Amino acid sequence: MTGLAVQAAVAGREVDLALDVPSGSVVAVVGPNGSGKTTLLHLVAGLVAPTSGTVRIGERTVAEASTGSATVVMPPHRRHVALLTQRPALFPHLDVLANVMFGPLATGSSRAAAKERAQAELAAVGCAEFASRRAHQLSGGQAQRVAIARALATDPDVVLLDEPLAGLDIAVAAEVRHALATRLRNRTALLVTHEVLDIWTIADRVGVVEAGRVVASGETADLLARPPTGFLAQLGGTNLLSGIAVGTDALELAPGVLLRGLSDTDQPLTPGMEGLASVPPEAVSLHLAEPGGSPRNVLAAEVTGIEPRGQVVRVHLSLAGHALSADLTAQAVAELALHPGSPVRAAIKATSVRLYGR
Repeated sequence: MTGLAVQAAVAGREVDLALDVPSGSVVAVVGPNGSGKTTLLHLVAGLVAPTSGTVRIGERTVAEASTGSATVVMPPHRRHVALLTQRPALFPHLDVLANVMFGPLATGSSRAAAKERAQAELAAVGCAEFASRRAHQLSGGQAQRVAIARALATDPDVVLLDEPLAGLDIAVAAEVRHALATRLRNRTALLVTHEVLDIWTIADRVGVVEAGRVVASGETADLLARPPTGFLAQLGGTNLLSGIAVGTDALELAPGVLLRGLSDTDQPLTPGMEGLASVPPEAVSLHLAEPGGSPRNVLAAEVTGIEPRGQVVRVHLSLAGHALSADLTAQAVAELALHPGSPVRAAIKATSVRLYGR
């Protein structure tokens, strides 16, 4: 299978992106809105040309730009890349089978071979029974699964997916997610998403894009266990605090403010060096006065916001200049009479704090 290497800048969009994708890997591309995720996909697809750098698919250089020489850009139709977006964009004048046959026919397959391949791809995503329907006769989830079949029917070297599950309801998204997880296995792909469930179930690697740069990349389990950025920590449902290591079991978040926890054995703290602390919101309890007992971390904080989230309420806090979130019950929030500006004591279980070096 084909790998992918991007080392390219687009001056007009203020991005300078560097990402290597191992052959057969699905990389979830995550980051804030406007950070450059879609530009990354468009550089690979050929919809945007780099102003410097290169884009390589396997052994082929599909885009190259350097100072003093002409930019070399392979047109999109020659890159052997499939791009799938939020909109299935099925041809309305063709039935489902003809939609999926279109790619193989366009690349030189006979009608018999194209039909056989299209039927196999539709069966693989559970849409064989819809072969004779038109696009307007499909539900949103059915149309997106057909779009997956169409994208893969030409055996693209790289599959690009730009939030393909956005806009689908929960049940339908689950069906499409399963189809993607199955059909992308051992393929080279980039998946732009904002959902941590997509990362865990579809991708085996993660690339974090912030402010036009790839700021972190690596295996999914490693990066979500030890998130190197606040965005990735938030996406994974945890708090991320930074400080200077004091010994091997504490971080100094601010002068005199210590947070104790358990050092990660694979990436331990180095005394005197910068480190990170991962704190689950459910491990934080709030009190109006110093709590009884002997919790290892009781720190002064101030409520900055209150956000209902189904059966829990997420309370946003400022703690020694750091953002921290706590998940409480609605009853607890009411009993504490919390509101923005409330001073509180945040008690954090040390056994739930994971410390790791940078």
